[in-house]
Amino acid sequence: MTHAWAALKRLARRLSAIVSTEKVVDEEGLRASFREACGRFKRLVSANNKALEAMSHMEETLAGSQPYDLAYVRTQTTRIVSAVYQMVEALDTLAPGRYSALRPRFESIRTQLVPLLETAPGTHDGTLIIPFSNITAADAPRVGGKAANLGEMRNRASLPVPDGFGVTAQAFWLFMRHTGLDEEVDRQLRLASPDRLESLYGVCSRIRQKIVAAPLPPELETALNTAAQELVHRTGTTARLAVRSSALGEDSMGHAFAGQYRSMLNVPAEHLVEAWREVVASKYGVEAVAYRMRCGLADRDVAVSVAVMPMLGAVAGGVLYTRDPVAMRADNMVIHAVHGLPRGVVDGSLPTDRFSLCRVPPHVILSRQVAYKSERYAAANGEGVTRLDTLPDMASAPALTDAQLHTLAELAMRVEQHYGIPQDVEWALLDNGEFRLLQARPILFNRAARAPEAAPPLPEGTVVLLRGGETASPGTACGPVVQVRKQAETLGFPDNAVLAVPHADTRWAPLLSRAAAVVAGTGSSAGHLANVAREFGIPALFGVGWKVDTLKTGTVVTVDADAGQVLEGRIESLLADAPAPRNIMEGSSVHAALSGVLAHIAPLTLTDSESPDFRPENCQTLHDITRFCHQKAVEEMFRSDDDGYPKHMAKQLYLDRPLQFWVVNLDDGFLREPQGKLIPLEDIGSPPMLALWHGMMHVPWAGPPPVHLQGFLSLLAQSASTPGFEPAGATDFTIRNYFLVSSRFCSLQSRFGYHFCTVEALAGDVDAENFVAFRFKGGAADINRRLLRVRLIAEILEEHGLRTRIIRDSLSARLEGLPMAETLRALHVMGHLVMHTRQLDMIMSSPDSVVYYKEKLSADIRTVLAASEQA
Repeated sequence: MTHAWAALKRLARRLSAIVSTEKVVDEEGLRASFREACGRFKRLVSANNKALEAMSHMEETLAGSQPYDLAYVRTQTTRIVSAVYQMVEALDTLAPGRYSALRPRFESIRTQLVPLLETAPGTHDGTLIIPFSNITAADAPRVGGKAANLGEMRNRASLPVPDGFGVTAQAFWLFMRHTGLDEEVDRQLRLASPDRLESLYGVCSRIRQKIVAAPLPPELETALNTAAQELVHRTGTTARLAVRSSALGEDSMGHAFAGQYRSMLNVPAEHLVEAWREVVASKYGVEAVAYRMRCGLADRDVAVSVAVMPMLGAVAGGVLYTRDPVAMRADNMVIHAVHGLPRGVVDGSLPTDRFSLCRVPPHVILSRQVAYKSERYAAANGEGVTRLDTLPDMASAPALTDAQLHTLAELAMRVEQHYGIPQDVEWALLDNGEFRLLQARPILFNRAARAPEAAPPLPEGTVVLLRGGETASPGTACGPVVQVRKQAETLGFPDNAVLAVPHADTRWAPLLSRAAAVVAGTGSSAGHLANVAREFGIPALFGVGWKVDTLKTGTVVTVDADAGQVLEGRIESLLADAPAPRNIMEGSSVHAALSGVLAHIAPLTLTDSESPDFRPENCQTLHDITRFCHQKAVEEMFRSDDDGYPKHMAKQLYLDRPLQFWVVNLDDGFLREPQGKLIPLEDIGSPPMLALWHGMMHVPWAGPPPVHLQGFLSLLAQSASTPGFEPAGATDFTIRNYFLVSSRFCSLQSRFGYHFCTVEALAGDVDAENFVAFRFKGGAADINRRLLRVRLIAEILEEHGLRTRIIRDSLSARLEGLPMAETLRALHVMGHLVMHTRQLDMIMSSPDSVVYYKEKLSADIRTVLAASEQA
């Protein structure tokens, strides 16, 4: 009996060993399976971060004033769609078939985005040429604004406009498709950016060369030559033509395109085909491309139509504003005039006469400023135009007599009365004394110049560096002077600098999206560059002569264009009421595209994960899908039923009592394997986790900062304010916080209330492999307070050597390649910020509060680091 009992005991021990061995095998298999699931979860979290970062960037772009184009909208949308797709796929691998309704919702939203990003141009009838006699304003979508307005004035208002014809947008697209250039241009422009001028110059040069060298479709070449011969025969003039751009959208209320496209003057009729191609190529000049990008105009929206007229032998020309564009409250019109062709006015290269007349008949002349006009533009003997010397007596004489000023004023007011709004009119005076109107477009009023009596007194000792010239665009701005004399110098032009140039030439237009202000030696308020400056809301002072050379590069100045002066230093009293530059993107097609796609991407309607409506079928946007995927991925990874990993893997952290943190051992992160559901802190063998935990807990959290919250926010504060993280308080606002650890690695997924952050770190003996990554987003306060908080956190992280990036209320930071000790030091800093910046956004109400809490956080971090060094 004794032997039988002993044998039974030996058998029991063997069975126990077998069961124990099987259990170890099961545990190891489960651990390997969980590591694989962690990889999927990590990819889902990474895709979630990418999607949210891109969403924030798009929202910031929509609200800001920096230029962007359709390529940006397409790229960011593609990035978000790709990231959300990865999240849907990852969730499906974590829970196969459990959320099958999610994929159809994703596909439905993606399908809604496609038409908003289309780039194919619209199609019209096959008409290639339309005579001015058959054109009205309604034809602008076919022949562009310039030709449409000329036809309108000629046929509907009976105003003196030259004969001519328009080459339609259909002709442009026929040419581009015939040569395959439409697709080539689209590929090239994807490489372009208005902020990378060196690259932009290269892209534009390649496109223009291809256009100039490309053959025309036979039917277009025939149509152009036939129309030119018919115009010469019809008008009885010499076979010399003016070939001027009339792009779609040009001369419109929102975008004048002043001087952005090329005009070919004095072109022999037999060379019309080459001239038309040159004008078309000018669509891809650096100035034009940068302007469109700055204005948010897609390339597909701008087809180059062309207006063709007989070349006029003008004895005088210029520009008339039916209301002063920089003093719109004044009841006067302004005329700028030169001898010869109007080009000297519009390109800002020649001094001009300036006359101010009363808008009301008999148009009393209120003021006159007659310039010494030593040069003029005239038709060259061969082709094009030339600059000629003017006889001394003629140079000092006004370009127009008083009688001619009155006649021109009457014509211009008829233009305004026809359109019902103030007009910018280009005109020419023929040698027979008759006027011809060459162009009309609405005046864009950005804002009026400040009245002299409204100017604040200058501080005592203010140095006036320059005084004089003409206010080309009103306003006041400050920045360092940068002298630009040649094209190559534009490449290094910095943001928010004062552009100082010898001539108000349109080649400087690409810099206006970055300039704080412009000062030019020549030019006037009637020039193309002045129009662009007013359109962008950039202060501009033109016609200051040689004085522009006295402004030294690097000198910080305040340009007071309203008062016609440049002052040394930053004059706060003048800048206090300066309005922000106009966001010229608003109202553009690209702005509409960005706004449209964001409506399907950014809104978050699934906010309560405990609601029965928190289902795949109710995802209305891609943001909803990211929210759903992340929430369900956390539940799938860390649910505690029999099939879940945490029942076997996740251990609740224990330090005097169970805490609201769970730790998952990915490999060798525990010094001893716990027998129960708790893991004491002293059994953790992951230095990255311990460093992070020390930073979180060394300075006790005193609860949320004192703030008066009501209603929901008060409940929110209470739900996340328990310093000990008692598990009994767990709600949707205090979900479990998980550490995933090994002996060298730590990942923290943490959410407190509306604040979500992740920390990942690898800290070992190989410096090149070490890294720390930190992401922080959210808050219950308004966006301005959340922004103040993330900037505060970023400043502290940067002081400790981390690279940071802020997009709206989302912050990311990273550090890599440092020794283990320095990597752990960064984790101490991050741990403190994770714990002690919760709900801080609620009291970020003033610069003083930001300074106070930054000093407090910095002091506490010094205490944390000192304690870690002593340990």
